[in-house]
Amino acid sequence: MNPPAVMYFALIAPACVSLFGFALLTCWYVQRRQPQAVFLLWFFGGFIALSTALAAQSLMTNSQLTQSALATACLYLMGFWLLAQGMSLRLRGRGVSVICGLVIGLVGLAVVFYYTQFESDRRIRIQSLAITMALMQALALPAFLQAKPAQDWVEHLVRGTYVVNVVYALFRPFAVNWVPMDEAHELTRSGYWALVQATALLFSMLFTVGLIACSVRDMVTNLRDERNRDPLTRLLNRRAFMEAAQPLLADRRQAPWALVAVDIDHFKRINDNWGHAAGDQVLVQLGPLLLKQVREKDLIARFGGEEFMLLLNRVQMSEAHAIVDRMREQMKTQEFDHLPERLRMTASFGIVPMGSVEELAGALSQADDLLYEAKRSGRDCVQTLKTADQGFDEAVYAIDLRAKSAVYS
Repeated sequence: MNPPAVMYFALIAPACVSLFGFALLTCWYVQRRQPQAVFLLWFFGGFIALSTALAAQSLMTNSQLTQSALATACLYLMGFWLLAQGMSLRLRGRGVSVICGLVIGLVGLAVVFYYTQFESDRRIRIQSLAITMALMQALALPAFLQAKPAQDWVEHLVRGTYVVNVVYALFRPFAVNWVPMDEAHELTRSGYWALVQATALLFSMLFTVGLIACSVRDMVTNLRDERNRDPLTRLLNRRAFMEAAQPLLADRRQAPWALVAVDIDHFKRINDNWGHAAGDQVLVQLGPLLLKQVREKDLIARFGGEEFMLLLNRVQMSEAHAIVDRMREQMKTQEFDHLPERLRMTASFGIVPMGSVEELAGALSQADDLLYEAKRSGRDCVQTLKTADQGFDEAVYAIDLRAKSAVYS
């Protein structure tokens, strides 16, 4: 292979790194409405900066490498800082320290400048730059200690690839000692440079594959979340509640259960007097209030309008009544945005005990009827079914729908 062909062949690795960067940019574009996807832009910038420096140096002779050492060092350091920033944002939502990055970068560039302009020593220049790049990458390591455990193997791949690359970067300054630095030998044609390119290609490939897999998983999760969540309160919607309740009620270890229907009192009056924005804010603030009173495996859903449904597991009726009464009292003391300070919201509750998944449909109807009884009893109260086998009076099921609609308003 003639020299020009060898030079152009050396561009394969940086070209692939650039393509991987644009693949991450495409992933960001698809997820651009998700604020947390911004880390992909930092990774894209890092890959482009590194591939640019790698491509430029691959076409240079030793003398040209010396003349452009400061410029390519800036690109390398900027690229690794961008990668560290992106990794930190992905893991904990906070970026790396800009001040630390500037200090590390300026010190490294000062050493490179000195051993380029005042004392030409290629080995020390390469070692100092390698150490600086390793420290720049290591800025993201504290984020690993604060991150949540990895969800699956693709997340392990992304994190593992980054950590392995940091370890390799820390080892690289010592590897330079084994590279012959004969001035007659072109560094970009050496085994060391081939190792640099191969490592950059392998790292970027594994890293990109992991990130793309994570992006696909995140998109699927977001789509499922949009399907299952009420857009206003971010609680489960009716369909998701029914789907989640089936396996929960099928697990006898979670028995017994209590189904709780909740409806805000005089909600129509809020919308009429203070506007729908005020009503929406009441719904938004009620979601977290309910969530604080239940446990992790309990289900909470907005069934529509101002009505909510709760499924409490491993709870006796006396315990369920205490939980619901606590919710009722908490709501009376809650201050809601867009409403007068003295105005306090109340809610009515209906509680039904459950013993199996087959009872779900009937329990929903019973809880709704008990909720209506709470409305008729003056609102701001809790109505319960005294025993699990107690039948409802048939008159309850013959309630006039018009009267019920008027009471709920």
